[in-house]
Amino acid sequence: MTRFAALARWRARLREQLLGTGLLLVVGFLTVFPLVMLAIGSVRTAAPGMPGAFSLDGYIVAYSDPQTYRTWANSLLLATQVTLVSTLIAVFFAWVVARTDTPGRGLAVPLMALVFAMPHLFFAMGWAMLGNPRIGLLNQLALAVLPLAEPPFDTNSWGGLVFVMALGAVPFKFLLILGAFRAMDLALEEASRAAGAGRLKTLLFVGLPILAPTILGVMVLSFVRGLQAFDVPLFLGLPAKIYVFSTRIFDYVANYQPARYAEASALAISLVVTMLGLVLLQWRILGRREFVTVTGKGYRPDVWRLGPWRYACAAALALYALLALVLPLGQMVLGSLQPVYGVAAGGLSFDNYGAALGRPIVQRALRNTILIAVGGGLLAMALTTLVAYVVARSRFAGRRALDLAAWLPWTMPGIVLGLSMLWAYLSVPGLKSLYGTPWLLLIGVVVTVIPVGVRVMAGAIGQVGRELEESARIHGAPWWRAFVGIVLRVTAPSFLYGWLVVGLIISGELSVPMLLYAPGSEMLGVAVYNLYTQGRAAEAAAVFCVILAAIAAAFAVAAVGAALARWAVRVRAAHGERGAPGVLRPREAAGTH
Repeated sequence: MTRFAALARWRARLREQLLGTGLLLVVGFLTVFPLVMLAIGSVRTAAPGMPGAFSLDGYIVAYSDPQTYRTWANSLLLATQVTLVSTLIAVFFAWVVARTDTPGRGLAVPLMALVFAMPHLFFAMGWAMLGNPRIGLLNQLALAVLPLAEPPFDTNSWGGLVFVMALGAVPFKFLLILGAFRAMDLALEEASRAAGAGRLKTLLFVGLPILAPTILGVMVLSFVRGLQAFDVPLFLGLPAKIYVFSTRIFDYVANYQPARYAEASALAISLVVTMLGLVLLQWRILGRREFVTVTGKGYRPDVWRLGPWRYACAAALALYALLALVLPLGQMVLGSLQPVYGVAAGGLSFDNYGAALGRPIVQRALRNTILIAVGGGLLAMALTTLVAYVVARSRFAGRRALDLAAWLPWTMPGIVLGLSMLWAYLSVPGLKSLYGTPWLLLIGVVVTVIPVGVRVMAGAIGQVGRELEESARIHGAPWWRAFVGIVLRVTAPSFLYGWLVVGLIISGELSVPMLLYAPGSEMLGVAVYNLYTQGRAAEAAAVFCVILAAIAAAFAVAAVGAALARWAVRVRAAHGERGAPGVLRPREAAGTH
């Protein structure tokens, strides 16, 4: 019996090693291989896939250009300002929702989730239209109401960049910080109050220091996202001749004849190294620390009675909703209905929708985006579920390397990932045929969402007790049955949620498709950008309204699905069901008969 048990353990260990090795090879090919080819491409004298020699000329030319350092300074300053402004707003809103009696605070989380789900392209294009000095809606209203000689708003400016990017960055921080606010144990605050400190002083010198590690970690991640920004600087910065590092890389590839791939790759390498250093810093801040803020039965929520100030806090939330959602969305809808964008004469009509949807490029982009968002989202979640399972559950020797490989795309801005995939897939004869097809776009966008999928499923799998799988295996269930019947079944809501999130991210992606598409394989972000830059802003707005309608439909389907799932659970509980076909029942798993 002992020999059979040892053989079973050996076979289980072998399966773990084979599965882990296979996943490491797949994820390494998707994430590490392009980065290696980017490093090689940075010392090549020819375009991807073309014969050339090795040379350091790309580094010499790129880093001897003063524009390189100006764009680095712009990126660092922009990321710093956006991080500081958005963090202050996010911390304030998290405190309002978690700790005060502000009316309407329950709507803040759905609002932030909705704004977070919007593609960055939504903010970029919406505010590019709103703040247009000539025909922007805000300027038209201001000139009609106020005695002004010049339009007061211009989002094609440094201030416009900071403002729009900060609006889009608030939900990311809010959703991460809110949980920490809600989980705080108030014993320390009560001790401070008992010692004579006021509420404000207690919050500043007790509450915020407790939350400081979490806030600092979120700020580092936000700074990384600020350095990666491409959509907003492309729409708002380039018209004003404001370059950041990501748009400078794009400029080398898109606006030079011939394209200067070596210089672009040299800049991309330095950006990846910077990103990797920041991510490692964030890991060092949060990775091995425990911040215990909820302790036993002494924990209870405390609500601040703000009196008349609660209406000021509610007004602040309403103002954010107006700026981040209502105004951009209203501008999109109004612009899509105007015969000529910005000109209300002639009435409103749906002609722009017919004109835009009748264009072959938009039709192809719609088809490609739907297929890639749905299929790529499902493929990404299937892959990341296995990765998260192996990292969290197995004894695979290379699970740390697998986790790092899955996290690597976070250090690669979309424009850098697109450039690295050009080098990887055009330089290998067997892979070169993928260029110009939707398959290369599919691979590119799947890679961008791997870190998101792994984080979603790692949290879900971490909540499933190991003893459930162990008891299933003890009673003869093979590992795949335990995985499918227990782990996947329990984490199915998180899987579906992750599928929705990564699908939305993919549908609004611009930076990767901008470098990987060819005529016939466009995605909607590329089609919208092309229409906008060709002077067809009204048609671009119409296409974007179609995207937003699809996002709303996806949220509606997800809400209905969640409601049906809850109803099914209640029905099963009412009928006394325990377990389901193909899943071991609790008594069986526990070994009682």
